[in-house]
Amino acid sequence: DPEQLRALTTEQMQQLAEEIRREIIEKVSVKGGHLAPNLGVVELTMALHYVFDTPKDLLVWDIGHQAYVHKLLTGRRDRFHTIRQFGGLSGYLRREESPYDVFGASHASTSISAALGLAAARDLQGEQRKVVAIIGDGALTGGMALEAINNAGSLKKNLIVVLNDNNKSISDNVGAINHYLGKLRQLQTSRSYQRLREMA
Repeated sequence: DPEQLRALTTEQMQQLAEEIRREIIEKVSVKGGHLAPNLGVVELTMALHYVFDTPKDLLVWDIGHQAYVHKLLTGRRDRFHTIRQFGGLSGYLRREESPYDVFGASHASTSISAALGLAAARDLQGEQRKVVAIIGDGALTGGMALEAINNAGSLKKNLIVVLNDNNKSISDNVGAINHYLGKLRQLQTSRSYQRLREMA
């Protein structure tokens, strides 16, 4: 449960991250599923649930392929062994399964658009909550994501977009956005940048 997560020390969080990785590897090696995307978002998912007041604040995941950590942290650990089985937990996000699953995503490039809709609904209802879209660098190159960014800028809604810039996708990332993200990655790993960070 995210409330318990927020009470952990840094050392306890590191231990929990290792436990989550072991559990995912154990279950996926038996049942099948999406191993790499989930192992790659352990700390990111923990950080999001630590920082944001979920389920009041809404996390909108771009793809369901990386939902296992989210499921483990949101009260479904005892049923995790049933994932991807008939009558068990879904391998993706399902609104019917948990109040933490606010959008039933299964393919890329949809999170920003969905989050924008949720932010607009929040404002119409006068609610005080944060809406967060989590999108990968590969999905960011999709037309729907770009249209949503354009629309979000025009509507000026209070919306947070978290970019999981891991340089990974089902197929190779291509195009100008991938090129510019690559340049940013190079800059962040350069000696000059590291020296500036140390000075700050």
